[in-house]
Amino acid sequence: MPKFISIFTLPVLLILSLHAKEPMMAILQNVISNEMQKFTFGNYSFVCEAYGVVSLEKLYEKSQNNSTCQESIKSFYKKNPYLQYYTESILKNQVMYHVEFKEKGCVIYVQGKKTLSEVLLEEGLAVSQPSFQDEEYNYSFLKLQQRAKSNKKGLWGEDILKSCVDSLYKDAK
Repeated sequence: MPKFISIFTLPVLLILSLHAKEPMMAILQNVISNEMQKFTFGNYSFVCEAYGVVSLEKLYEKSQNNSTCQESIKSFYKKNPYLQYYTESILKNQVMYHVEFKEKGCVIYVQGKKTLSEVLLEEGLAVSQPSFQDEEYNYSFLKLQQRAKSNKKGLWGEDILKSCVDSLYKDAK
């Protein structure tokens, strides 16, 4: 009987958490990329993509093969290999994190109230999604992206990458 209760209870809790958009505690299984992580909640696994941002990996995927944008991202990671796996340095496998589902992404709280999206923006490893509108995060995302840009952190330290980002925003208009 206890096994039946746990089999029934876990999916109900997961569904309620998804519907209520309340943070839940999930265990990190592995970091796929700076932008994507695999979590478990009970017996259920799911992949989270950082909410509201476009990472360098995503910029690479969206650009044309062998384009200047792709070449500059390859070059950037060749010069800064530790940044390609930056998320692995701040998230630890088999540790519980607060995860909140929002639209097509997840808000993952990594440093107190700071989210993974905010950390990626702050380090210049992502940009805010074009046309991003979320009252809770708009100001923070804009402020962190501007700080990374003025400090020439991550992608903002590379002139070529600016054109990748500019084209991303131009395509969204």
